Amino acid sequence: MRWPLRRCRPTGRPARSLRRQQRELFLLYLGSLAALLLIVAAVVRGVSRETELAELRSQLSLIGEDLASLPVPDAGHGQPLQDSHRNFTTTHKQVEWFVEGRQEPVARLGEARSLGALPPQLPGRRFSWQEGPGWLALVRPMDGGGRAVWLRISAGLEPVEEHLRQLDLALALAVLLALLLSGLCSWGLTRRAVQPLERSLDRLRQFSLDASHELRGPLAALAANAEMGLLDCDSRPTDPPGAAPPCDDRQRRRFDAIASATEQMQQLVDDLLLLARQDTQRLEAPRPLDLSLLVAQQLDLHRDGLALGGHPFTVAIDPGVRVLGQGPLLQRLVRNLLDNAQRYTPRGGAIGVGVEAQGGQAVLAVSDAGVGLSAEELPRVFDRFWRASAERGRGGTGLGLAIAALICEAHGGTIQVSSQPGQGSCFRVELPLLG
Repeated sequence: MRWPLRRCRPTGRPARSLRRQQRELFLLYLGSLAALLLIVAAVVRGVSRETELAELRSQLSLIGEDLASLPVPDAGHGQPLQDSHRNFTTTHKQVEWFVEGRQEPVARLGEARSLGALPPQLPGRRFSWQEGPGWLALVRPMDGGGRAVWLRISAGLEPVEEHLRQLDLALALAVLLALLLSGLCSWGLTRRAVQPLERSLDRLRQFSLDASHELRGPLAALAANAEMGLLDCDSRPTDPPGAAPPCDDRQRRRFDAIASATEQMQQLVDDLLLLARQDTQRLEAPRPLDLSLLVAQQLDLHRDGLALGGHPFTVAIDPGVRVLGQGPLLQRLVRNLLDNAQRYTPRGGAIGVGVEAQGGQAVLAVSDAGVGLSAEELPRVFDRFWRASAERGRGGTGLGLAIAALICEAHGGTIQVSSQPGQGSCFRVELPLLG
């Protein structure tokens, strides 16, 4: 049965660390700069091409003005003119004379290039431009001694394309150099700007470690005294029959409240200590682990608690799904997800757990039938000390999901949530698959 995994679709945004956010911002900056530089390069190329074509049109117009004053060469007698204008061939230019009633030119000068016939309808005695693949031509009328004569002066675009290729190469090198220099400078500035923040975070992390260690002793003493107080409130076998207990119900309720608060404080201190230790997001001596077996063991530990809470659960665990990591941290990850599902699922609501290998990832999914989360709440679900609405605020320290996200990040994985109000939530963990 694949119900837990089918229900848990990776629609939510994965929890991201500060370093990953910094990398994403850096890449976003480089991407924006690259897009801007490419737009500038495209504009420069377009302007350069139009400038080259405008200059070429001006040259063709001047050549047409000069040749329009010459008589029309007789058919088959253009060799003297060809010999006197050898530069036309070297500059990829061609001149053709057309006489009304003939489709082929009566004479040709310069580079031999087949451009086809003239436009089907020439606009009277006006100039017109013709374009084709790799060439540009000016068609203009000339005085043919009573005959309708047109002069077509054309030029190949090879020099223009060559200039554009050189410009493209120069622009590509300039863009790459600008991105490289900008990336190095922005990375250095980012590191320099982040260093004070990192130092502050290191001091805060060290303070959390020291405070957590120092608080453990007083809390343990407080818990021991509360437990002794509760024991003293109970009637002892050595007391004579009918003797009043050492304390009344009000005192017992006070001791119960102290013991409960102390237990919550101990849990909070443990969570803060774990967060402070794992904020560096580095694993110490990771080893191959069977995630399927680890999840099954945690389910066995939670089975009685789920039964007492009236939570039927569905399990779909593929055997042999292996990852590289630390067993205690992954046990804490599974335990936090199960505790979260159990805490926010009303009695009788189903809980699903699934494990499978999928696309090079080990996927763990934990779904519940709780109150769910709104679209506005989803982006904050992995924030520390954050809780949603009051109906989701029963117990807990507000650090369970933040710890789960941190453990996933330390193992090179991600955690995502998909949820809708009134339809429950599903947390999907993806870890790199081993082998």
